[in-house]
Amino acid sequence: MAAGEHTPTRPSWTCSDCGEDWPCDKARGQLGQEYGEHRVNLAVYMATQLGHAAGELSGVSTTELYQRFIAWTRP
Repeated sequence: MAAGEHTPTRPSWTCSDCGEDWPCDKARGQLGQEYGEHRVNLAVYMATQLGHAAGELSGVSTTELYQRFIAWTRP
């Protein structure tokens, strides 16, 4: 993992670089650049991550998970 790469640390789902809840703002920016105009692919990737996180983050509501992982991927 390169320095400044904002990737998830599991099972806490915090950012490996800044410690914020992942995906942090920087991770969202990096992912947005990586996927570019392929927003559907980004949403599918994030939905997969949400599925993993849902099994590891007890006490987090589905609404919170949706907002955190999926809502921001919409144009």
